Parts: sequence; C-alpha cells; structure tokens
Amino acid sequence: MSDETNAAKAKRARRVTKKYPGSLTRRGKDVWRLRLCVGGGYSSYTIHGTRLDAENYATTKYEELDGDATRAKKGLPGPCTFSELCKQYTENRLAQHPEGTRETYGESIANAQRYFDLQGDPLVRDIRRSDVASFLEWRAKQPRGGKHAKPGTVSAYTVARDRRVLSVLFSYAIEKDFCDANPVRQAKAPKADPRNPEILTDEQMAAFLKAAERHPMLHTYLVLLTETGARSKSEALTLVWDDVDFAGRSLKLVSAPTRRNKSGKTRVVPMTVRLLATLQAHAARFRMLTYDGKRSPYVFHHLTTHRKAIAGERVRSFRAAIETAAKAANLPGDWRTHDLRHRRVTEWLAAGKSPALVQLAMGHANIQTTMGYSSLVAEHLRSLVDDEPGREPGAQARGA
Repeated sequence: MSDETNAAKAKRARRVTKKYPGSLTRRGKDVWRLRLCVGGGYSSYTIHGTRLDAENYATTKYEELDGDATRAKKGLPGPCTFSELCKQYTENRLAQHPEGTRETYGESIANAQRYFDLQGDPLVRDIRRSDVASFLEWRAKQPRGGKHAKPGTVSAYTVARDRRVLSVLFSYAIEKDFCDANPVRQAKAPKADPRNPEILTDEQMAAFLKAAERHPMLHTYLVLLTETGARSKSEALTLVWDDVDFAGRSLKLVSAPTRRNKSGKTRVVPMTVRLLATLQAHAARFRMLTYDGKRSPYVFHHLTTHRKAIAGERVRSFRAAIETAAKAANLPGDWRTHDLRHRRVTEWLAAGKSPALVQLAMGHANIQTTMGYSSLVAEHLRSLVDDEPGREPGAQARGA
C-alpha cells in the first residue's frame, strides 16, 4: 500500500474522530488557520503551535463565540473590555459618590487601567486571579506619587486600596452581566497595617496656620477644618454662605445630589469662638466681592480667572497650597489634610465630650467609628503628664 493511500486513510480517520469544531488548515510549520461558523457567521483565526494546540484553541474559541451568541439571543450584553468597564463604572456609578471618593477611586481605577492597557485591554470575562495577582505585584513596584514621582515605591496600604477598588469594579461587572465571578476575591490581599493619622501638636498647628496666613482663603479653610472636623472636600469646599449662620454660631454641612458627603446626611455643627471670628473676618473681606457683576455663593472661591479656574467659582482643591504651607511649617512627611478631622475627634474625646454628641458633629454612621479613636486619645493624653514636676519624661508610674 502506497504512502499516499496511508495518508488519505489517516486524513479520513481524523475526520471521523474529529473532536474540535470548525476547520483547520496548515499554513506553515506550526502555523494553522482556523475557520469557525457560529450563528450563521464565519470567523477566521491564525494559530501558532502544534496541531493539538490549534485543536484546543478551536474548542475554547467556539465555546466562547457560541456563548456570546446565546447571550445575544437572550438580550444580555456582549463582551466588555476592561477599559470599557472602567468607563461605564466611572460614568454610571462613581459619579454618585462624594468628591473625595471620586478622586481616590479615580486614581485607583487609572492605575488598574494603565496596567491592563499594557496587557492589551483584555475582556473582563478573561481576567483571572493570576492576572489580578500580577497587577498587584506590578503596582507594588511603582514609584510613589504617580505623575509626581517620589523616592521609594507605593506602600502596601496603597496597593491594598487599589485592590479594594478593583474588587468594586468586578462586582459592578457582575451586576452588568459582563462576567460571572470576581477574580479579585481569589487573589491574596497584600498585608498592610492601617495608617495611623498624624495628630498635630498645638505648636505644630500654630506653625501651620502661621505659614498659611499669606494665603487668606487657605488660612480660613484650615481653621474651619481644625475647629469643626468637616470633611475637607465634600463638606468644606462645597460650603456656601447660606450655610453659615453667624447669629446661631453654626454651619450647615449639606448633603444633596450635587454635593453629597460620605454619610449622605445633612448635619449642623457649632462654631467655636475662634472659627466664628475667622469666618466673620473672611466674610467682611470676600463675601461682597463681585465677578462679572455677580457675587460668589461659595465661601471658598477663586479670586481671579486663570488656566484652571474661573473667578467666583468654588475652589476644587487647596492641595498645592497646603503642601507648601505644611513644608514651611516642617510638618511630618506622612501628614494628610484628612488628619485634621481625626485631630478634632481626638481633642473632643480627650476633653471628655460626650461620644454621642461627637458622633453627631462628625457625621459618623455609628458610635463604634467614633470610639475607634480611643487609642489615639490615649496617646494624646500623655502630654498631660509629660511635664509633671519631678518626673522624667516618658517615665512610667511605679506601684499599683
């Protein structure tokens, strides 16, 4: 029997025992052309590898296309790339969050999208826990500060935050039927100790406010944060003059669709004597100013128009000015603006104020959040005995 006859028989045998869909044609050494017909449409693919590799690919790809066709018949959404998922979540879900959350989540989403763009912008359903693990490893090696790189790599706390946001993205993808499982939940979270806020001493706070005096708008903003513990963006920067009650010595921190805070609830906080005097001076200087014939409703607004601002419009961030003042006051390098909110809680609790009243003033969802500051208070109270006559600083009391 000739070799040709044997080859023909082998070919027929393959057709009889064929276990893969479509048709495979050799196009060169370890190069195959696959043709599949799904839902009346034809698709072609070039595969590099052995024939077994090509057959396995044919089976997987057919199941994938057949699944897409079935989903389409049921009216379910088609395949979604990771970049499209980020876009949809940002437009449809993230927009409902407070400004501070939008910024934080936005940074984490941008980090994830940057990585998966480098991977070819895969479909959401194709991302596995190994891909998530690779992203977390990549993220841990990135320089601190994003665009404004700083010495060292990002902290484990930052990597863990990005992982939490990525998990939120995939939970949204499941809601939208873009995938059936959340691969982030199966990827090990990096160990990260919770960040302890930097509670400024009275001397540090005085130096900070002194450094901010050259920027009156910033100075008033910092006094407001220090005296009320208001959230720096969603509450303080959205404050309008109608929310300021000088006669009643109170501020209304409003939560509304266009200016939502974290708790989603409007609350009223009292003004200290210091804050009252500061806001009165601020109002005398800025409240009656007009821009194109109109007064600005915002307590913190731009005084001039430039590339990123319009006179009279509210200030979106004091970030650069705060960093300059903090550096001038020689504040600790890991200090954050949000730490002023922690400082206010700590001071009230250390002074023996009612935790229930502190909870209301801060807008905490529950009393447990407020009482979580007890460890900070213990540290804060050490200053009461550090200068005790006849006692060495840091010495522990003896006896029972």
